[in-house]
Amino acid sequence: MKRQIFLSIKNGFTLLELLVAMLILMIGLLGMLNAINLAIAAGVRNEMRNQAVAIGEEKMAQKKGLPYDAISTPTQQSEKVSSAYRSSFVNYSVAYRVEEIPPGALNPDTKRINIGVRWRYKGNNYEHVVSSIVTRPFTQ
Repeated sequence: MKRQIFLSIKNGFTLLELLVAMLILMIGLLGMLNAINLAIAAGVRNEMRNQAVAIGEEKMAQKKGLPYDAISTPTQQSEKVSSAYRSSFVNYSVAYRVEEIPPGALNPDTKRINIGVRWRYKGNNYEHVVSSIVTRPFTQ
């Protein structure tokens, strides 16, 4: 009499184990993709801020290069500036504001120049302000 012995050999995964493993893997990958997306967005915001700082510093250098009497007060002017970023353009709004320093200051011939650079990214408004003080050159 021959006996047949059936051995239960499990060398693989069941379908349920495979589905659970795939679900865990997908959740981990989605989390990593979200982290990468946030890192890219932060990099873009930083690059836009760097461009805004450069624009503000350039405009401030232009204003400070003018003779003291040519910097009129009180004024508020604005202009639009486009800057290339990757394969597109970013629009910046530059606002100038010049005001006299109050008479109680150390030097009565003093003006404050404020330059605000504004831009919009993903529905949020951002602003960088450059401020400087200019005095009339001393003459003897």
